[in-house]
Amino acid sequence: MKPLSRLLTLALLCLPALAAAEGPDLLPAAIAYDRPAQPELTAALRLKTKTLGLNNAEGAGGPVSRALLLLPNDRARAGVINFEIEAGTHAGVYQCEALGRGITSTTPVDGWQWGKIGTTTIFYAAEDVTDGATVPGVYDLRNISPETYQIALLGKAASPEETAAILGPGYKPGEKKKFFSAVWRSWYPETGGVMPVDLMWAADSQKGSQGEETPYFERRPKAEGAASAARQANQLAHNPKYYFGPHGRAGFAVHSDRWEDPARRADPAVAGRPELADFRWRDTNGCVKLRPGCLALFNEFITEQGALGRRVQLEIRGTDLLDETPAAPPLPPAK
Repeated sequence: MKPLSRLLTLALLCLPALAAAEGPDLLPAAIAYDRPAQPELTAALRLKTKTLGLNNAEGAGGPVSRALLLLPNDRARAGVINFEIEAGTHAGVYQCEALGRGITSTTPVDGWQWGKIGTTTIFYAAEDVTDGATVPGVYDLRNISPETYQIALLGKAASPEETAAILGPGYKPGEKKKFFSAVWRSWYPETGGVMPVDLMWAADSQKGSQGEETPYFERRPKAEGAASAARQANQLAHNPKYYFGPHGRAGFAVHSDRWEDPARRADPAVAGRPELADFRWRDTNGCVKLRPGCLALFNEFITEQGALGRRVQLEIRGTDLLDETPAAPPLPPAK
């Protein structure tokens, strides 16, 4: 990219998203992939700015607070999510590594894009494919909290003990709640303290975003059996527009995984798996993935801003300015 073109792209990227006249450069110098990068990224961001200017802004229907996720066009790489907690012991701006690459393959698939992790070529589905790359645009956010959500755990039936371990001992599976979501149990690390986030296409908030021209329609999946049909009916009873989304896609979330769990990392069955050593290898299946420590802070941001009466959103932007961001060097060995 020519220098002038790069500067223009950066201006278009940063200025519309930030309330301040001179927004910070949110592009990191490097992203660590072999360890949680949030401490390093956040420290570097705080040297450049004290606020993102994204909380309590004017938005559709009233005050809005947004997080901003920047994803590379090369989806084999990681991007960065930026948000700001206003009060309490965790007050401040944050930046963490994030993935939005969708389903992947190490063998070619017709129509799929490609990138490289190290020397390995990775193929990944485009954004208009179910479970493909994350679709840029603006989304509404809600923590999938057991206090406000009726939650169905996908996969094999969970025992009462497992349900209690994941959702808390006070959770009653049959109790009616304001919201409903079916989630994978792998989105709840065994260490606890974090929850996935509902990611819902904000049809009224796309003006000026990369999602402005994205087609938005219903493409409800065919129910696979009675349990699947019951979940669809429950979801529609809570949100009739649930299956309307960009390119007809729905059911997005911001979530984590269990690759950080000490027990899994010590399991001989996964020894040598690249997901253990390199965050970029982890699948996202059309969603956004964060490490557990970052997701816990993101949960706090959503809870805080929602309690202040603000609509909480995530703006996702793609940019080739992250396509060449290097990996941070490995940490020196402990003495």
